[in-house]
Amino acid sequence: MLSELLFNELCQNRTCAVIASVISSDGNGPARKGDRLLWADGHLIAGTIGGGSNEQQILQACARLSAQEQIIEVSSFLPGTLPSCGGTLQIKLTKIDFANAKEAALWKKEFSRNAQGQLYLMGAGHVAREVAWLADRNNFQVHIVDSRDDLLQTDRFPDSCSLYCESGKHFFSGNSPSQKDFIIIAGPDHATDLTVLEHAATTSAQYIGVMGSKKKIGSFQAILKKKKLWQAVENRLHAPIGIKIPSKTPSEVAVSIVAELIQVRAHSIKQ
Repeated sequence: MLSELLFNELCQNRTCAVIASVISSDGNGPARKGDRLLWADGHLIAGTIGGGSNEQQILQACARLSAQEQIIEVSSFLPGTLPSCGGTLQIKLTKIDFANAKEAALWKKEFSRNAQGQLYLMGAGHVAREVAWLADRNNFQVHIVDSRDDLLQTDRFPDSCSLYCESGKHFFSGNSPSQKDFIIIAGPDHATDLTVLEHAATTSAQYIGVMGSKKKIGSFQAILKKKKLWQAVENRLHAPIGIKIPSKTPSEVAVSIVAELIQVRAHSIKQ
């Protein structure tokens, strides 16, 4: 994702850059149609197309690009009898002139769309902070909502994150996550989390995760059943949150949570 800071720097320096986009893949490597990277000033700026030999060939092609657009094919071959692990890709290379404000803004918006899912972190505590960094690196567009302004310091989170100093209830009154989106509820107390969960249940988000013990989740379930909200949320609820690993520290818990997000996202893309 292209952060605001990086975008402004590219515009200020009037940089000429190249977007490389996968337009087809034979499926023999990690890159898929729609994957993108941004090249400028002789090196990779943002994004990826699977890494390895293919990505190196693409970066070299970006450096050589003389036309406004070009379509190329790249393949990776390992020496000997081992099969290729990168596959064959068709790539579209497009020049971007960051000196042209309109063109640059258009591509920034387009590049940001490459994020695969909006993640709404309802809480900005220690675990949420670690989740934000991991999720950002794994191509989620992260939004952090917390009424505690002392926790919403910009240096605590990736530049590309959006910060909202307000209650979850107020936030959801003006925002409605879609079926591709994810919600994590990790507020300061049970009452706050329950209120946010009740509002999250009315959204279309494909994933609703709640931090807390089995006892906490059990009490939430009983309350939601009384309020006729349980049926609306039970098939999307992940609580306790995260895949089962013996995690203890905030960073370890974040690994288990983001692994679950990636698992759910991958499954939904296949459907």
